Amino acid sequence: MGTSQFSSNMAAESTVPKPVLQAGRISRDFVLTGHADDGPWQMARPALIEQSSADAAARPELSTAVRALWSESSLYLAYDCPYTRLTFFDPPQFEHKRFDLDQAGESLWDRDVVEAFIGSDPHQIRHYTEFEVAPTNERLDLMIVNLPQKDFNWNSGFESKVTVDKERKLWRCEVRIPLTALSKVKPTPGTRWALNLYRMDKANNAALAWNPTLAPSFHTPERFGILQFGE
Repeated sequence: MGTSQFSSNMAAESTVPKPVLQAGRISRDFVLTGHADDGPWQMARPALIEQSSADAAARPELSTAVRALWSESSLYLAYDCPYTRLTFFDPPQFEHKRFDLDQAGESLWDRDVVEAFIGSDPHQIRHYTEFEVAPTNERLDLMIVNLPQKDFNWNSGFESKVTVDKERKLWRCEVRIPLTALSKVKPTPGTRWALNLYRMDKANNAALAWNPTLAPSFHTPERFGILQFGE
């Protein structure tokens, strides 16, 4: 591709509006069940994770719905994940975080997971938080201090609950993240944060993104979409 063509494509891409996930406001917190099919979730509009992150190739057979809610204290996310075969670490590890930056294939993201990358400061797009949950409810959180610098010792205090429906071939995940772990300043209706949502499905060789990064790595904050806090 010639330089002029590349520049033209980049300019065209920069004019494309970023996707927005609207988080519905709720008046009280609730107990996570892993089902996310009743109560306040009925008011939440889903976003879809259904494209390969690296090249935006459509993967409709793995289309993963994600919904968001928020309260005075927490951000909630719910994922509905169709699958053919689950791939996970067995037994799950809950006493400490599963990651090994020196050994390939030994970190939680090397199996099936759903992920959320959240940045609350528009002036520091290389500073954000990462959350992962596996079908076993094994989880991992970390802070990207200044990409590529990562703090795995950081603890957000986030919670999750997972259910697996083997008949429907659907695994579901609910996540609750304390707002204080995401920002020193609480959001208000209309607040916008940076967000991207991902899913790894190893059986189908799928690395999916809500807004494809068009790069080998999920850690491409320039391609994050928007989380908007609703009324």
